[in-house]
Amino acid sequence: MIASLKGTLTSIGKSDIILEVNDVGYFLNVSSKLISSLGDLGSNLFLYTDLQIKDDKIIMYGFATFKDQNFFKLLQSVQGVGPRAALSILSTLNVDEIILAISSGDKAMIARADGVGPKVAGRITTELLDKISTFNTNKSQEIINNQKSDKLVKQLDLENNNNQDDYENIVEDIISALVNLGFGRSEVFTVVMKIKKDFSINKKNKEFTVNNIVPLALKELSR
Repeated sequence: MIASLKGTLTSIGKSDIILEVNDVGYFLNVSSKLISSLGDLGSNLFLYTDLQIKDDKIIMYGFATFKDQNFFKLLQSVQGVGPRAALSILSTLNVDEIILAISSGDKAMIARADGVGPKVAGRITTELLDKISTFNTNKSQEIINNQKSDKLVKQLDLENNNNQDDYENIVEDIISALVNLGFGRSEVFTVVMKIKKDFSINKKNKEFTVNNIVPLALKELSR
């Protein structure tokens, strides 16, 4: 198995490159994000690779980072996600953004990738939720920490007249309102969970209403 290649960049296509290693040119399928980050032809390049043999075809994929390579494989563990769809997702979102989408259940964000429908995107957010911990980065860890904090918040006295279901409905109403204003659900989720945590810690749960929180969230999202 070829795990990585280091050579000279000799060709750049729309979604593929040729990397020459010891006078042998390797044709690699790559994401559009990797394409946009490449240097000039003739430059040296190191890529992690994934080699797949199917029927009468041998196809190799290239990745800028080990994390990208492994997430490419992880995505394909979901039913309905083949290498083409996995590469499409990595062309649309970086790994941090995919992890945030999975953590917040934002299937619409993943469905932005070409060839990935809502049903497949939903399976990705559901089936990979417990498998993304090994990929946590600083950005993605923040939202997951917020989720853990949210579970602790549910154990606290809410100190208001709403039951738990009402309180969760308020959160969803706030998120929906902000998404309708054009913000991404994952970004909104992160901000709202942070504000919710602050309100609970400061015993201000009675003030956690749609009218109070939306302006605060807008201020954070506009920074």
